[in-house]
Amino acid sequence: MTEHRPGGLDFLRLLSWVSPAFPTGGYAYSHGLEWAVESGAVRDVETLCAWIGALLRHGSAGNDLIILHAAWAAGRDDGRLRDIARFACACASSRERYEETVQQGEAFLRAAGVWDVVPPRAVLAGTRWPLPVAQGLVFRRGGIACGQAVLSGGYAAVAALVSAAVRLVPLGQTDGLRALSRLEPVLVEAARQAQAQALEDVGGACFGSDLAAMHHETQETRLFRT
Repeated sequence: MTEHRPGGLDFLRLLSWVSPAFPTGGYAYSHGLEWAVESGAVRDVETLCAWIGALLRHGSAGNDLIILHAAWAAGRDDGRLRDIARFACACASSRERYEETVQQGEAFLRAAGVWDVVPPRAVLAGTRWPLPVAQGLVFRRGGIACGQAVLSGGYAAVAALVSAAVRLVPLGQTDGLRALSRLEPVLVEAARQAQAQALEDVGGACFGSDLAAMHHETQETRLFRT
């Protein structure tokens, strides 16, 4: 069961943990979106929503929701969390995808340590910690309910991609907000499905996004690390 904090402290913590200002370095990663913009696959609100929507329904973003849910369900079972972390690492489809998820995940754990909701250093040692696993364990130990945890992790990912597109396409701030608005029902449905799925359901068919992440490794002009 989730431990709820008095006076809405769990909600205040969640606001901090999904804030763009939370120091995970998320502004430096585009999840291959930079190549998609370079190649013309993403060029406006419509194509951006189609790209992110596909990731939620059939690709890495939806998989991350399943993994986050599994980590939340593991609670304080450190051995199970390590197994989920290794599984999530193995799911990375390219070098940059792997670097993106573990670098953000471990930065997330370092920052969340301020709230005393992170396992001891000895428990974390020897394992790389992808972002959805870090989010799941922190949200659970921080008193965030399951549905809110999964939805919040998904929102953070979608918001980061939209923010990257605002800079890359470029889109105006209003068009960025339009994209967030249009993606809300897609995210809600993806989060609902993730809570009914297990790690065995992880998989995808977003080959264009996977290839974009690989192409980004050799892209000549880059603003983002991935």
